[in-house]
Amino acid sequence: MNAIAVLRQTMWSGWTDLRIVYTPTTWAFGWMVRVLCQVVFYSMLGTLLGDPERTRYLLVGAAVFIAVNETMMASASTTWERMSGTLSLLAAAPAGMVTVLAARSWFWVATGTLSSSIALLALAPVFGLGLGPGESAAAAALVFATALANYPVGLCCGSLSLRFHRLRNVFSNLTLLTMTAVGGVMVPVAFWPGWIQWFAAAFPAVHGLEAVRLAIGGGAADAVFARLGLAFATAAAWLALAAASLWWFQRDARRTGSIDFGD
Repeated sequence: MNAIAVLRQTMWSGWTDLRIVYTPTTWAFGWMVRVLCQVVFYSMLGTLLGDPERTRYLLVGAAVFIAVNETMMASASTTWERMSGTLSLLAAAPAGMVTVLAARSWFWVATGTLSSSIALLALAPVFGLGLGPGESAAAAALVFATALANYPVGLCCGSLSLRFHRLRNVFSNLTLLTMTAVGGVMVPVAFWPGWIQWFAAAFPAVHGLEAVRLAIGGGAADAVFARLGLAFATAAAWLALAAASLWWFQRDARRTGSIDFGD
């Protein structure tokens, strides 16, 4: 079976999983209510400080990082094959598990983009951030790019979760909290010492968020694309790391027969 067929079938499986995770009602009145409340909460901190510029900064950071949050859920969903008892079959299959698991959780990119874009565009007028049609379209496109670039980070955490599946949420939450703290969500990256800024630059979402800020703040197109290029360059490194980790896990599992069934 060629890689295209494997990807197509895996992505269809992911779409089926998404319909199990969410119904239209639970997504709209459960998840999205939670998302909007979270973004409003952080934006209100700027309002309480009486600083409109800080309010808009927090709004954009909190809204865009909803997409990052959702793609980090790939850490948990990568382990679903293990919990359902099919991981050993993937390890034994000729196609291998790397391609399958790499596309296993793609739906978090789709739902993350939608959730984040709705939160940003719906709440922007409430907190004094005026976005025209062009800026809104650019923001939505860049949110998608940010989610796509961050997906390999979630996948890399997922590759660790396969080995330590009881810690599947710990890996993703620690990584997400680190990105939130140093990645320009609440305070600019420049606030931190130089070595932390270098560390933050290793995360694709940091560059994606900066690209969104530049695009809706009237930044030059070349600066936006430069940030986008950095996001995908770091994403490529994370994807290579995730693929190597998954390949190593599969090789070790075949050699030792260490894959167990269930959680």
